[in-house]
Amino acid sequence: MNIEEKLELMKRMFNPKNIAIMGATDKMMKIGSFVVMSVLSCGFTKKIYPINPNPKYEKKKIFGIDVYPSLDKCPEPIDLVGIVVPPNAVVDSIKQAIENDIRTAAIITAGFGEVKTEDRQEENKELVNVAEKGGLIFVGPNSMGLYTSEDKTSPLHLGFGFMMPRPGNLSIVSQSGTIGTVLCSSLEKIRYFVSSGNEASLTLEDYLEYYAQDKETKAIALFAEGLRAGSRFKDICLETTKKKPIIFLKAGLTKTGARAANSHTGSIAGSLNIYKSVFKQTGVIHADSIMEFIYLIKGSQYLLPLPKNNRLRAGIISGGGGFVVHLTDLCEKQGINVIDLRTEPNGPKLIDDISNLLPFYWSHNNPVDMVATNDFTLYQKIIDLMLNSGCFDVILTMTSASFRERIESMKPMNEYGKRLKEMMLPVISKRMNDTIENEINICLKHPDKRIIYISFGSSSNNPIYEKYDENKIMVVEGDLELTPIILRKLQEYQKFVNSRATSKNQD
Repeated sequence: MNIEEKLELMKRMFNPKNIAIMGATDKMMKIGSFVVMSVLSCGFTKKIYPINPNPKYEKKKIFGIDVYPSLDKCPEPIDLVGIVVPPNAVVDSIKQAIENDIRTAAIITAGFGEVKTEDRQEENKELVNVAEKGGLIFVGPNSMGLYTSEDKTSPLHLGFGFMMPRPGNLSIVSQSGTIGTVLCSSLEKIRYFVSSGNEASLTLEDYLEYYAQDKETKAIALFAEGLRAGSRFKDICLETTKKKPIIFLKAGLTKTGARAANSHTGSIAGSLNIYKSVFKQTGVIHADSIMEFIYLIKGSQYLLPLPKNNRLRAGIISGGGGFVVHLTDLCEKQGINVIDLRTEPNGPKLIDDISNLLPFYWSHNNPVDMVATNDFTLYQKIIDLMLNSGCFDVILTMTSASFRERIESMKPMNEYGKRLKEMMLPVISKRMNDTIENEINICLKHPDKRIIYISFGSSSNNPIYEKYDENKIMVVEGDLELTPIILRKLQEYQKFVNSRATSKNQD
């Protein structure tokens, strides 16, 4: 089957008018039960046909839905079938699907290309041959399924995993179901997610090309242990990154990791240097860790496009000196310009304006050390002054929105400590709500500027920050060192896009 035919069938797969689930069951903790529940809980409003030939399901229901013994008993043609039957029944299930003119499937079942025994390799070959001859494409096998919100009124999660995405503009391919689940749980607003598994039929490159052509996809995230078609991948990326960012996390870099990748998805892991060379040539943003991956994905949606400066002009502000000094060091190491206000055209005036608000012993330059003032309203006033000055492209600062979490985590040693904690909590709670509102408002007031809030919280999806995410405001939690790295990598991408645009105009 050629690429054009695959992409045409994928339109049906990502926006089916109905689905069937072979191996559906009402036995809790069984994969067939999880898949049905995932479909029901994600907001899918179209027809669902559970398939199970076991006589005990005759004229029965699974979670309130009528069960059918086979696909040919369904009252209408099926667009997409999920397969969660035992490994020895998968090929027959695909044959049954083809006989009923079904052309798209998601195979959750494992035990094929990743198993290196002769019998399982032969079974994998038969699966591929049967599907190709029948004109059927499929996700997997050894997959956790897919999610699509192409129809926002009826999003579909045909798979399992502890996640409940909502419609959005981020599209993901992950060769690891676990990593994919982490991404969907941390980022939540998803256009498409595919746990590609063994990629016996559809490959990462196929999904990438589909996402690249989708106008509603604004950013693409890829987690891969290896590629099936390196030159095709490069060509797709080269065209795609001109319009939307691609963020890539590569696994299987070490000799042992490569061996694990081969046994996990059957993929062949390549040298990191080769991948980095391709990324540099195509503008793909490379992540070095899971947390960096998550924040680069967020940053690609919240911070881009960045100004066209060769070095970002950064302003840093905090209530404490140690924080700003360390962050300044980190920015300089990443090539981010923490500007000297004494040499900026509007810098001296900004120094005078801030001096009217802070004690005489404040730092009188950038970074701005607010010398532990207890007036929280000054934070917003000074940030406003900095943004209006025209001196900065981006402001880096701490957020006090997590103060309540920090107070609650205190473990008093005696009654005085308990009383102190009780005294602080209501004050901090009120202040936190005001802080969240103020920090969001100042970002909305300056849509052409970029503000990054840094928190010393420990999670990547703290509910405290849901309002920030809803307004596409960047909060980096738990790792101060990540912020300058994220900025540097996003700026490198921006430079790549700008250079491509310049070259095109010159041509």
